[in-house]
Amino acid sequence: MLAAVRWRAVLVGFGLGVLGIALLAILIWLILSAGGVDDAAGVATSFGTVGGFLLAGWLAGRRAPIRAWFHGALAAMGIALVVVVTARLGGSPAPTGEVLLLALMAIAMGGVAGHLAGRNSVRF
Repeated sequence: MLAAVRWRAVLVGFGLGVLGIALLAILIWLILSAGGVDDAAGVATSFGTVGGFLLAGWLAGRRAPIRAWFHGALAAMGIALVVVVTARLGGSPAPTGEVLLLALMAIAMGGVAGHLAGRNSVRF
């Protein structure tokens, strides 16, 4: 299955998904901190990560010639891998179950977004 992957589509989805995480997290953080919400940075990071999974899956699936769901899942899983490695190297005490849940969320959300994007997209 990996031989049929258009890696350029996956990398575009991955890169713009990471950028989407940053921009969405900053925007949500600004709104929540202006409203006086406690732990606004944590909430913004969580919602930004979920939005980044969806954006990465959508963009990878949109550019994929076949199996858009698989391309979307790969792009989102790449983001989840970077988040897990960064958390582990930073000394995060996240248990293994939460790390596996993050990976499953990335695969599911990226795959669904990729599938939806690939349904009516123009292939290039």
